[in-house]
Amino acid sequence: MGAQIHFLPEGPVVTNSQNQPVSVLTITLEDEYRLHQERAAPDQDIATWLQQYPGAWAETGGLGLAKHHPALFVELKPGTDPVRVRQYPMPLEAKEGIAPHIRQLLDQGVLRPCHSPWNTPLLPVRKPNSGEYRPVQDLREVSKRVMDIHPTVPNPYTLLSTLNPKHQWYTVLDLKDAFFSLPLAPQSQKLFAFEWTDPERGISGQLIWTRLPQGFKNSPTLFNEALHEDLGEYRCKHPEITLLQYVDDLLIAAETQEACIQGTKGLLQTLGNLGYRALAKKAQICKSEVTYLGYLLKGGQHWLTDARKQTVLQIPRPQSTRQVREFLGSAGFYRLWIPGFAELVKPMYQATRGQQPFKWTEEAESAFQQIKTALLSAPALGLPDVTKPFHLYVDKSKGVAKAVITQNLGPWRRPVAYLSKKLDPVAAGWPPCLRMIAATALMVQDADKLVMGQELQVVTPHAIKGVLKQPPNRWISNARLTHYQGLLLNPLRITFLPPTTLNPASLLPNPDLDAPFHDCTEILAQVHGVREDLQDRPLPDADLVWFTDGSSSIHQGQRYAGAAVTSETEVIWVEPLPPGTSAQKAELIVLTQALTLGAGKKLTVYTDSRYAFATAHIHGAIYREGGLLTAKRKEIKNKQEILALLTVLWRPEKLAIVHCPGHQKPTTPIAQGNFLADQTARSVAKAPSQLLALQLPDLGPRDLPYLPDYSEQDLQWIDKLPLKQIQNGWWTDTNGQTILPEKLGHQVLEHIHRTTHLGARRMIDLIRRSKLKIRHIAETASSILTSCKVCQLNNAYPQSQAATGTRLRGTRPGIYWEIDFTEIKPGKYGYRYLLVFVDTFSRWTEAFPTKRETAQVVAKKILEDILPRYGFPIQIGSDNGPAFIAKVSQDLASILGANWKLHCAYRPQSSGQVERMNRTLKETLTKLTMETGANWVVLLPYALFWAHNTPYRLGLTPYEIMYGRPPPRSLA
Repeated sequence: MGAQIHFLPEGPVVTNSQNQPVSVLTITLEDEYRLHQERAAPDQDIATWLQQYPGAWAETGGLGLAKHHPALFVELKPGTDPVRVRQYPMPLEAKEGIAPHIRQLLDQGVLRPCHSPWNTPLLPVRKPNSGEYRPVQDLREVSKRVMDIHPTVPNPYTLLSTLNPKHQWYTVLDLKDAFFSLPLAPQSQKLFAFEWTDPERGISGQLIWTRLPQGFKNSPTLFNEALHEDLGEYRCKHPEITLLQYVDDLLIAAETQEACIQGTKGLLQTLGNLGYRALAKKAQICKSEVTYLGYLLKGGQHWLTDARKQTVLQIPRPQSTRQVREFLGSAGFYRLWIPGFAELVKPMYQATRGQQPFKWTEEAESAFQQIKTALLSAPALGLPDVTKPFHLYVDKSKGVAKAVITQNLGPWRRPVAYLSKKLDPVAAGWPPCLRMIAATALMVQDADKLVMGQELQVVTPHAIKGVLKQPPNRWISNARLTHYQGLLLNPLRITFLPPTTLNPASLLPNPDLDAPFHDCTEILAQVHGVREDLQDRPLPDADLVWFTDGSSSIHQGQRYAGAAVTSETEVIWVEPLPPGTSAQKAELIVLTQALTLGAGKKLTVYTDSRYAFATAHIHGAIYREGGLLTAKRKEIKNKQEILALLTVLWRPEKLAIVHCPGHQKPTTPIAQGNFLADQTARSVAKAPSQLLALQLPDLGPRDLPYLPDYSEQDLQWIDKLPLKQIQNGWWTDTNGQTILPEKLGHQVLEHIHRTTHLGARRMIDLIRRSKLKIRHIAETASSILTSCKVCQLNNAYPQSQAATGTRLRGTRPGIYWEIDFTEIKPGKYGYRYLLVFVDTFSRWTEAFPTKRETAQVVAKKILEDILPRYGFPIQIGSDNGPAFIAKVSQDLASILGANWKLHCAYRPQSSGQVERMNRTLKETLTKLTMETGANWVVLLPYALFWAHNTPYRLGLTPYEIMYGRPPPRSLA
């Protein structure tokens, strides 16, 4: 060879005898065998397809364009402002890697220079298994501001179930740059701008897409719908072909090779005519074994590909809650191949709950490894054949429903899918027979997605058909029972078969089919509540016979409640309950009290409450098994009262809780006792004035004591004050302010705060306006405020803020209003929002409860309440909420001649007065609600009265500024 090696400053150079450069391949010894591997034979047919249909391939037809489609328009959400996110710093290697792609797209007209108020960053993403980069735009901020559309992309979970198992010849096509085939409307192109600098092309500025961009949230749906519509004619012309489409991935399935070839020719011709381009190097044409969406299709079955399995197997052990969720999402995609998947991952889900620090347990590690092992042994699943009946084998274990769908293949039953799902908390607390009904219903619902409504033969270890036809009178609600019966008792679709020797759903044998383990109906009849000897009929040897009743009613917007335990003729126990107590809660409280008083006795208790009766007899056991949770995993109402009742059920020696009709004429002993309990409970829920007198703080005397009680420290402080004088034993300063003893001053400040919950500064202002002076008033007021539990729970304390600008203020009352909606907890009559108007000159406030925050509501309140009372406003200020920027609101302002000023977006300080009043009103309403138990809608006038009579500018209240005279009654 005559090779020569020259060591030069720029590096070694290898040449041959003719001084020509020579390339030398060096490999390690263990990789030498790769030199002797045969190269995979290229697909000889693809060249023919390229020649016959050059317009259908990206390699020969170039970039596609569906010219027959109108340009797509992207609709923004109302009130959306342009978003500007600067370009992230990009490494030189990455920028050079994506530069050829950008230049090619510019040459093809997919990108063009522009000036746009929108901008989002461009990210270079390295392709797997190569060092190449591709440009990906971060369009998340744009997607947030674009109207959502309903996604119609097929579900890959069920897509393959539409394939006919008899169609075993396939063609797979992958469209090249599919989204770029659809044009984008010029007015929508500016949304997708990004920064780009290319000195070679003389570009320094923004580029925008003229075609549908990748990375946009609606792109898959828009393209999927467009291509599905275009291929409609092809489907009609080739009914013998099954065509599956998942966005830009196409699959043809035919029964014979010839039919597959003809179908492929027709599809390529259609794609070329429509302006779409397929990628030849990824095409799989007329083969009996293909890979589609990560699945291997062959002979009417589908497997997981090794690449898909390897993706999950390479995931390392999770180190955080987020990584656990990522693994569960990846593995969950293959749950059809993993028997009992929901049961396997149950320990891992425990690691994702709550806000506790992440903890990886041994159970979670075991589940992690079992899932990986199950993926390695994933079976081949048959494609559903809708011409044959389906068999569904169901079982349950540890609160998880499991099933397997099979179909007959000769003498065998081939699995089609493995299903599993966790039971809801309510069903998980039922007896085993009823849990099987819930499990079967869940599995039938999931199976319907795959069997396409065909006949389903169900096999379970329990005789649930008989239980559904003669359901138990407890445990299941009527709504659930109706749902289960309608779903499972359908003889046209659902057929129940006797259990088999081996249940494929659990892979556990049934040892004795001739001798059933139990009778479901008999077992359910024997299931008791919390206390087995609890009776629902009167005890014949009862020591005590009592009647209970809880009363709860609303008077003038306030709910009052009381409870009583009586015999037929006398009252045993009676007590008023806190305001706001519901009737159900009152019944639980009074029944608990009756059982507590009857401890150690043989007791018969009558109640007219079905809720309390069912809790003691039926629901108690359900709540105990289900963890006191609803089907949505939320705590049940009256949890503490239910727990208290279940605890005292064991106190009486013998117990019977009997339900009796309520509100009957006292003609029988039972009706007489119930009537007495009802009347006693109603009477103890006293009149509103009496109840409020007990709940509100004592206002105390309004006049000062005849003689002051100055302490030694008070007198020493007074001596240091200049120009003081004494009148009737009271010291006053030169401004006429009466000096109170420090002890009395503390009582006065405490009285003011208990009745108004004012802040320290406002209390000091009231004292000064009342011509009073108190030693250490600032420290005393702060101490009282700090010790007030209600204020500490509700007050918001300011944080350090940057300097703010100047806000406009009206020059006289009623000409400049700030308005805003604030959301509040759902109240009486369905009110959920508060529309607040604040006059910027006087701080006079108007607030209206509303059910919706719409422009119509705003216009109605301005026309019917603000305009008649205060005249035409000159200026209105608000934030950029939809109700304020709507055409209705803006047109109304124009008609009234008012300038509607929209404040800075995302800057509540620019609406400072109304935002502060929102907080003040909500805090005041919360405090009043906590003290009285009334609904905030009823208490709103009192909160407004408080706001109108709180000192504002120059020590004046909004009432005094607006009306020019003091309020009718001083809060001091």
